[in-house]
Amino acid sequence: MLAWRASQVPVFGGFQVRTIAAGSLAVGLLAMSAAVVIIAGGFNFAVGSMLVFINCFSAWLMQGRDLLVCLLIAVLSIVVAAAVSALIGWISVVSGIPDIVVSLAVSFALPGVALLLLGGPGGGTSPAFVDLVVGGFSNPWPSLIWLAVALLVVWVPLRRSRIGKAIYAIGSSRPAAFLSGVDVGRTKIIAYAFSGVLAGMAGLATTAYTASGEPRASIGLSMLLSAVASVVLGGVALSGGVGGLLGPVLAAFVLSLIPAIMLGLGVDPNTAETVRGVILIAVVMVGGWVQLRRDHA
Repeated sequence: MLAWRASQVPVFGGFQVRTIAAGSLAVGLLAMSAAVVIIAGGFNFAVGSMLVFINCFSAWLMQGRDLLVCLLIAVLSIVVAAAVSALIGWISVVSGIPDIVVSLAVSFALPGVALLLLGGPGGGTSPAFVDLVVGGFSNPWPSLIWLAVALLVVWVPLRRSRIGKAIYAIGSSRPAAFLSGVDVGRTKIIAYAFSGVLAGMAGLATTAYTASGEPRASIGLSMLLSAVASVVLGGVALSGGVGGLLGPVLAAFVLSLIPAIMLGLGVDPNTAETVRGVILIAVVMVGGWVQLRRDHA
């Protein structure tokens, strides 16, 4: 897909790569956030709204600040996102209410809080923070490094740990995991906390990419749908227990390249969105067919 897009541009260099990397960064991180909970057998409807909230929260605090203060605010934002996300998991575990219901309720509340903070588009951040996260106009490395940090520093140690194995176990079969000695409730809360960390990083990436905050709830819904599409296309089973986080990241790049490629072919942008939907449906159908064959084998 990248080679195809490169063939459409007279000069394909750092600027074009940076545009693709920075434009896909938030969706890639959000797809990772959604995938962690899905692997654990749940579904976090609040990841898109969390991105909006952290975007506005960080832009509200970072406006007019220098790089050091912005970095401290970034750490605070990730901690807040992890805490709120863990709270979703805790409420679901303690109350017995399905996490879909709890996360959906939180997804309505977070954009409201974001709107209280900013009241509309606004806020800002340090230009140095922008360069650090998404790079300059021809520097794609910061965006790629952020994705690498999320994969190698957050996900790989988690997946190889006992908690990571427990996340896969409860996603595959909660009764079997419980009988094996896994604390299902604690594992679920931890999975939500890690999901919050990645959603917080996605919100910060949005702040850096736009250099502002935008509290519209529709942005959260759009980002949620893109993230779920990337999760499915990236090989994570919606039934839980199967997949990783590298696939959703690559899928996020693929989904961002499809409209650009079709625009280069002179196709109407609305048709490009239709094609993305058809590809997603086809992938889900093939994945379901393969799973049925495995179950019957």
